[in-house]
Amino acid sequence: MVFRVNKQLAKGKYKLCEVVSGLEKSGVLRKLFGRSLARALRNTIVEVNDDDWVMFIDERRKLISISRNHLRNEDERTLYLDFLHELVHIKQLADGRRLFYQPLSYVDWPTEIEAYRYTVQEARSLRMSKKEIEGYLSVPWVTKSELRRLARAVM
Repeated sequence: MVFRVNKQLAKGKYKLCEVVSGLEKSGVLRKLFGRSLARALRNTIVEVNDDDWVMFIDERRKLISISRNHLRNEDERTLYLDFLHELVHIKQLADGRRLFYQPLSYVDWPTEIEAYRYTVQEARSLRMSKKEIEGYLSVPWVTKSELRRLARAVM
């Protein structure tokens, strides 16, 4: 798969296609969005900011928020998977689903399990090894026991 991430963007709002290209070639996203993929890619806004959070969906404003530090310093493959993951959430919002399920643990939220399943499917299509995928799933806000639970649910 050919994808490219514009890592040099300044703080501000951009169309998704100005930030990352190649998402339209994802079989996973084509399956998830169907005929509405092009419209979703065209209409999704990305906000680059100086927040501490790596990347998330701003549910109220229905956009992808990414820290400039994450955009500049993370490898392209991880960023690609992160954008794919967040696009699953964009689809969930478009379908009228809620994203957050407090007081459940993050790894038990149905929307996160679904998003990570799609992301793992894409990672496999990129020929990532099981170890690489587990590394991708390992994020600072997830404990080791939560990581094991998430991996069992999505791999």
